[in-house]
Amino acid sequence: MTVSARDLAVVTRFNGRLFWRDRTALSTSVALFLLLGTGMPLMMDRLQPGSPEFLLNMHLGVLATVLVVATFQQTAVTLSARRDQLLLKRMRATGLGDRDILGGEVANLVLQSTALTAVVSVALYALTSLPVPRDPLLYLFAVVAGALVLCLLGAAFTVVVPRSELAAPMAMPFFLLAGLGAGGFGPVTQMLPGWVGTVLGVLPTAAVTDMARVAYAARGGLVDDLGAAAVPTLKLALWAAAALLVIARRFRWESRKS
Repeated sequence: MTVSARDLAVVTRFNGRLFWRDRTALSTSVALFLLLGTGMPLMMDRLQPGSPEFLLNMHLGVLATVLVVATFQQTAVTLSARRDQLLLKRMRATGLGDRDILGGEVANLVLQSTALTAVVSVALYALTSLPVPRDPLLYLFAVVAGALVLCLLGAAFTVVVPRSELAAPMAMPFFLLAGLGAGGFGPVTQMLPGWVGTVLGVLPTAAVTDMARVAYAARGGLVDDLGAAAVPTLKLALWAAAALLVIARRFRWESRKS
C-alpha cells in the first residue's frame, strides 16, 4: 500500500483544522508547550545568569519533555478518541488509505510541534543568553525526527488504551520517564543509580537532546556533526521501526464495543 501525496495533504489539513478548534488540545499541547518551554529556561536564566551550559541543558531538557505532550500524548488521545467515535472507520470508508489517515495525523502534529519549537527557541534567543545553534539544520532535524518518532509511538500506544478518556493518564508514566531521560526535571538522574541513567538514555527524548546538543556545540564540522549524531539517529530509527511494527500488526480502527 502506497501513500498518496494528495490524500495525505488533505488529511493533514483536516486534522490541522480540528486541532486548532480543540480547546483541550490548545490548553494541554499549545499553552503548556509555550509556557513551560519558554518560562522554565527564562526563569533559570534570571536565577543563574552567566551559565550558558546550564541554560542550554535546561532548554533542551524541557523542550524534549513538552514535545512528549505535544506529540506522543496528543497522538494517543486524538487517535483513541476518533477510534471510539468511529471517525477512523468512517474515514476508511471514504476510500482513504490507512497510511494516509495515520500519516495525516502524524504529519499535522509534527508540523504543529515544530512550529511551537520555533516560537519557543526564537523567544529564548531574544530574551535570554541562549546562543543560536551553530548547526540550525541539525537542530531542525533533531526536532522533526524526534516529533515524528514520538507521534509514531503515540499511535502504537493506542493499542493498549481501552477507552479514549484513559489515554492521557495512561501516557503519564512515559511522560515522566521521557522527561527524566531528557533532563527536563533537572539533574535528577545524577542522584539515581547508574543503570537507571543508562536505561533512561535509551529513550527517544534522550536521543533528541543528544542530537540537539551537537547542533549547539561551539566547535565542529559537517563530518564531526554527522558522526556525533549517528548514534542518536540510530536510536530514533529503532524506536520508529518498533512503533511501525506494532501499528502494522495491532492498530485498532474501531472500538471493541463496535
